[in-house]
Amino acid sequence: MKRIWIALMAVCVLLAAPAANAQSINEYYPNEISASYGVSLLGASINTLIDLAGIADFFSDEIGEDIASIRSGGSRGVINLNYIYHPNPIFGVGGSVGFNRLSVNMEDKTGKLTAASANIIFAMVDAKVNWFRQDIFGMYSKAGLGVMCINGNMMEESGGNVWLPTGQLSIIGMELGRQFCGFMELGAGMQGILQVGLKLHF
Repeated sequence: MKRIWIALMAVCVLLAAPAANAQSINEYYPNEISASYGVSLLGASINTLIDLAGIADFFSDEIGEDIASIRSGGSRGVINLNYIYHPNPIFGVGGSVGFNRLSVNMEDKTGKLTAASANIIFAMVDAKVNWFRQDIFGMYSKAGLGVMCINGNMMEESGGNVWLPTGQLSIIGMELGRQFCGFMELGAGMQGILQVGLKLHF
């Protein structure tokens, strides 16, 4: 929960100082690149469970009977990079890539600590619909579908790499600025339940 509030404060700072540029609000830029930080639902859930109790039973099928408790871990968040091409001012198509890292520190019955981690890399094809624009403020929705690769010592029994389908549905996206702007997205999926970042139209 603390990370969500930090992310919300960060987006307020971004939106408090909109991009200072002289472009007309009617100018149309077909290309869009962005970078963002996302709060992972999976990571936030693991963080919360670890904070509430040493959740060995929750992971009992994965970590074995020798583990007495899980002391700390989770996800630090998701890093996202995105490109969208707009054939017109309303619709856009493109793609995104991102990275998330999950880790847990486990304590066995002798008190010895063991670290386990998994790196998640993903790539998706995205579609975007811009459905509101007033002066420097815009709103949109975005959806993505793709694959992710999970690698790390959490995956040893699966040969080190696990490939799975993944996706993202950002129901509400908000951006403030013109050619250069700050943005926030609320949704669910691989990129996070909340994303904040910077975007460039050109």
